[in-house]
Amino acid sequence: MEGAPLLSAKLTRPEPVDRALPREQLIDLLWSLTDLPVTVVTGPAGSGKSRLVAAWADDSPGWDSIAWLTVDQDDRARPARLWQHLLAALRGAGVLLPAALLDLTTAPDHAAVTELAAVLSHQQHSIVLVLDDACWLDAEQLGEIEFLLRHAQSHLRLVLVGRHRPRFPLHRYRLTDQLSELRWSELALDAGEVRALFALHGVDLTPAALADVMEQTGGWLAGVRLCALAMADGSGVPALAGHDYVVDYFTGEILDRCTPRRRRLLAGVARLDTFTAELAAIVGGVEEGDVIADLEEAGAFLETVSEAQGTYRLHPLFGAVLRDRLPLPPAAARTAGLVAARWSARHGDLAGAVGHAAAVGAWEDAARFVVDDLAVGEVIVDGPAGRLTGLLAGMPAEPASPEGVIVAAAHALSHSDHPRAERLLTGNAWLPGPDAPLPVRLAACMVQQSVAYETGDAERLDAVTGAAARLLPQVDPGRIAVRPELWVFVLSGVATAHLRAGRLDEAAGSFAAAIRAARSERCGGLLAYCTQHLAFTEALLGRLRSAYDTAHRASDVVARTEALNRGPRHIADLALAWVAAERYDTTAAWRHLRTAEEGLATDIMPRESAYAATLTIVRSRLLRARGELPAALSVLRGAPPETSARLWVRHELDLAESRVLVAMGRHEEARTALARLDQERPEATLARGSALLAAGDPQRAVECAHQVLCLLGLPVGVLVEAWLLLAAGTARQGDHERAVEALRTAVGFTVDDGGTRAVHEADGALRQLLRRHATAADPVPGFSLRQAEVLRHLAALTPTEEIAELMDVSVKTVRTHIREVLRKVDASSRAEAVRRARDLGLL
Repeated sequence: MEGAPLLSAKLTRPEPVDRALPREQLIDLLWSLTDLPVTVVTGPAGSGKSRLVAAWADDSPGWDSIAWLTVDQDDRARPARLWQHLLAALRGAGVLLPAALLDLTTAPDHAAVTELAAVLSHQQHSIVLVLDDACWLDAEQLGEIEFLLRHAQSHLRLVLVGRHRPRFPLHRYRLTDQLSELRWSELALDAGEVRALFALHGVDLTPAALADVMEQTGGWLAGVRLCALAMADGSGVPALAGHDYVVDYFTGEILDRCTPRRRRLLAGVARLDTFTAELAAIVGGVEEGDVIADLEEAGAFLETVSEAQGTYRLHPLFGAVLRDRLPLPPAAARTAGLVAARWSARHGDLAGAVGHAAAVGAWEDAARFVVDDLAVGEVIVDGPAGRLTGLLAGMPAEPASPEGVIVAAAHALSHSDHPRAERLLTGNAWLPGPDAPLPVRLAACMVQQSVAYETGDAERLDAVTGAAARLLPQVDPGRIAVRPELWVFVLSGVATAHLRAGRLDEAAGSFAAAIRAARSERCGGLLAYCTQHLAFTEALLGRLRSAYDTAHRASDVVARTEALNRGPRHIADLALAWVAAERYDTTAAWRHLRTAEEGLATDIMPRESAYAATLTIVRSRLLRARGELPAALSVLRGAPPETSARLWVRHELDLAESRVLVAMGRHEEARTALARLDQERPEATLARGSALLAAGDPQRAVECAHQVLCLLGLPVGVLVEAWLLLAAGTARQGDHERAVEALRTAVGFTVDDGGTRAVHEADGALRQLLRRHATAADPVPGFSLRQAEVLRHLAALTPTEEIAELMDVSVKTVRTHIREVLRKVDASSRAEAVRRARDLGLL
């Protein structure tokens, strides 16, 4: 039986196309890759793989030792035809074949293949065999070719070109480092190559047009060339998924070649963003077989998303054409989407579940997936750029279920659309009942927490954060472990509720707990919020050193988490302003105050009064330090009235006003202000004592001081004021010894934190008494007499100008002495110098 005639086209390398794009870098890469026994070049139709290998072969100085064979579908069905052409290709590359092989008219048996391997092993030069479209060959045919390769003893190298990986034992060669691969990711054009190819077609792309072409084609060579042809008439970048050139190409090269089974499979996966083999089989209605291999053999533009997880996706352009050319009835499309969504949810792919449900308009299902996965906090915290936020953008205005209302409110909160969130949560009709699943009840508390925070509803905030804190421990710890933002979110709400109710100690504890729980990047915005507010709370509690350190740490956190932090950014400045004012560092206090005022005026702020009240009190204190008592009083009286939920804020403002009125000698007005205070608080008792002292009743003032000093657990600032009141009262009674002792005790309490404001605002007679006892001329080891005198004045909290006046020297000289004192005790501030001097026994 005579053999079939040889087809010369199967033995000829593809000719270069007109206006071909030179790809020297890939040709150079192929030279390095083909040093190994097996090279595999894979890419979808139109990716330029065959012409690239042909260009490499044309560039080869040993072009005549490269055997080229283009395989087609008939070669699988007619093995004799394949081997006739393969032998012809080898002969054309210079292989001298024996007569028995030259006369071969049927598919060779294994003996013939063995004889061919022996012939190749005795070649004087290596032969490179290129099998283009090798994916048409079955495993048995490629097994015989692999036998040739293995027994040719390095005289044969193999280049396999195809749309997918061939059925060749690649694993064997990969394991021994004898395999090189060139994949679609390397074949895709980069932006520079796209621009160059368009230039070859006479089209000059603008940057915007280039970006559009890259987004649509992903660098797919045929798509880029077809787009350039479509734009040759001067038109703009077309929508390629609907363009005849692209649709005709995909139809002719892929869809027309597909079996009905593969068309159903393609129609199903075209509805999926990403998929695994299992999911593709479910939506494609495939009950058996290797689904990924089916897709590859169908010519699907398959991209690997994660080899480790076995996830894939279709090229977006190919997927869009499939959805248009292989439409599903609406009911079938919805069913496929829901099947994919539920499969994704079961396998822990929340974004996939939400995306599939959203794509078919199953919004209630999408919301249920979010709530069941405890992801409501993620939606709120991640903001507009979050992975779920964009998927939820099309939610209906009026959700029908509690989960729908919750997720719609969370989506509104993620965009800082607080009015919409508030409207969604109005009334109780949407609220889940006590028998609702735990995730639903917890999610309801979380969205209510956010709305209560923004609206300033302290009572509601207290209630829902308390409920959330009771629900959260009931959640499986394993689920909490993968969502650390849950505890941080709830604890930040609990802490804020404490702060707004004036429970400052509890607030500080909860803020600190939230900070410790903030272990993931997603918690960045919450961490910035909690760290700033911990500094603010500690400042209000009089823990000045801790507040100062925490505020500086908070500023670093705010800068580091800028993208995630959508709350106020200048609370740390407010805390620093309070600390500086308490330390009587007026220059720093004014600087931080102005920064806080400017920042808080531009920040996205909740309806919260504590910030404004704090700014008011700090400004009043700084004005008083200047001696501008009327201005200090005016600032306090200009503060807006607060609701009953902020009684503690109003109390602080009234307390500050009463102190200024006492200092101004306006006793009647002071008594009116004092009457508005919470009389159970020690600060009110001390304010009343100061008013009594100013009115000439030192005995009752001393009694007020003793009444406070009998209490336990007082803040340092309250202790300082109590001892100062006792010192002032006993001094007015003529008991200077007790007055000096009380005064020294008060000053001693200021050493650690440096909170000296109360001392500076104390009775003038006390200041003179303190200076008089601080100027004793006992020598201090290691210090000159002048330096020792300056050190004692620093301990007495005497300002620089007053020290200069008392020592009869210039201010510049005093500053020089202060620098020397700081150097000798290795301190960076006056307060630290006094503290170290006491530790060293110098004072």
